[in-house]
Amino acid sequence: MLSTDISRHFHLYNLLISNEWKSYLIILSDAININLSIYSRDGEIISSTRNYIPICRTLQSFPTFKSICDIHCHAIKMRSIEKGKPITYKCYAKITGFSIPVGYMGENAVIMGQGLFSTYEDFLEFTKLLNLLKINNFSVTGPLKFITADHIRNACRLVNSLLNKLLQNIQENFILKKDIEKFFTISRFTSEIVSVLTNENPFQMVLNKSIELLDAEQGSLMILDEEKGVLYPEAIKTVNGSITDKFIIRKGEGIAGRVIELGESFLVKDIENDPRIMQKNRLHYKTKSFVSIPLKIADRIIGVLNISDKITGQVFNDEDLNLIQSFANQAAVVIERNMFCKQAEEFKKLSITDPLTGLYNRRYLLSRLEEEILRVERYGRPLCILMLDIDDFKSYNDTYGHPVGDKALKIVAEAVLNSVRSIDIVSRFGGDEFMIILPITDKTEAISIAERLGNDISKTEMPSSGLRMITVCIGIVSYPQDGNTIELILKNVDIALYNAKNKGRHRIEVYS
Repeated sequence: MLSTDISRHFHLYNLLISNEWKSYLIILSDAININLSIYSRDGEIISSTRNYIPICRTLQSFPTFKSICDIHCHAIKMRSIEKGKPITYKCYAKITGFSIPVGYMGENAVIMGQGLFSTYEDFLEFTKLLNLLKINNFSVTGPLKFITADHIRNACRLVNSLLNKLLQNIQENFILKKDIEKFFTISRFTSEIVSVLTNENPFQMVLNKSIELLDAEQGSLMILDEEKGVLYPEAIKTVNGSITDKFIIRKGEGIAGRVIELGESFLVKDIENDPRIMQKNRLHYKTKSFVSIPLKIADRIIGVLNISDKITGQVFNDEDLNLIQSFANQAAVVIERNMFCKQAEEFKKLSITDPLTGLYNRRYLLSRLEEEILRVERYGRPLCILMLDIDDFKSYNDTYGHPVGDKALKIVAEAVLNSVRSIDIVSRFGGDEFMIILPITDKTEAISIAERLGNDISKTEMPSSGLRMITVCIGIVSYPQDGNTIELILKNVDIALYNAKNKGRHRIEVYS
């Protein structure tokens, strides 16, 4: 902690090079994950929490870049001093940062925060610049990381507030320490929610962390359906742990609906006397105070976060609002990323499955067949393929109609899935044809599986009562005995199936 009598003994330069001040800057730098450097009024460096970020350090090793960087960075420092206020910037190399003028006992200095690229597009522009300057030996030695423009702006506001308050009155250091601890908490919470896997529930985790951050007890997180203009609750936490029935809120309705409509946060100290609301306190809530904020990514709103009932019974204040907004900005990105991942999974599933039966489609089966053949060649394990066709299915369709035929296809698909093993790959190959890959299976085992499969299907109850039983014919081939390419395997299993159908119904034929 900085001692309270520093201001009596040091002017700005001596204060900034003191060990206590350096320790303070390192703590702050680690909290915001941005390098902080101090420069004199003339632009000379006084100290830095690191010796440049890796990219800047590498750029400085190239004479062409060093001269450009020195000129550009110096201009930024001078501009922030002339304006007398913090500025955020994107430098010549497309690296984001901020410059904050500070004053103390009539002396001035500049605090610069050096970040990273804010977008992948900026990184591409940087690589174009390298090509333009004919720098070919620049290498990236680690994972590429980005710092969003929101993070830079939030960090700039935080650093500006903290440092100027500290310089104005060092005796208020305990307040600043509390702010840093909270920023640490936001960073820790953000790291925790970023690590959430797509099969976990990010909504409940974000809500729980938000409630913990504000020392509260209750809350809800709602996601906006932009097409319908309604909010759906995705996470709810109550005092007794119970989850109420799901409900929807339309844009403009209720408090959350108004937050969405206006795009503004509601900090309410007394719900019954706040002129924006003026309604009786809600049931099951201990206090009349709450915070309701829009979840934003840039200017786009994706949902609403509501926090109620401080554990202490106190009202929420501006500090609480600023704190939860800082966290919510990061959380919104994580939530949307998770939603995109789930959508991508759904799209992937749709691309490899048959929409009618839910089985894998022909394209996916062919890719898996290629993989299984490679495994056979590598490990020498047996592999068989079954192709089955429903007997007289055209007649069945003509008699009962395509809707009934579609229902029958679904029933057959389910019967096949129930009959085969978990390692087998089942697909609808086209029309009323199904194909099954049987890994680690020789012909004797394949025949046994085919017999069981045919019998199971024949015992399955089909749509329309009084209909004779549905049966299938099955062709069997093995790799590589019956063909050493995918094309030959498909051709020969089709021949085996054709031979089975020529001999009647409910038949099995092995290619020979």
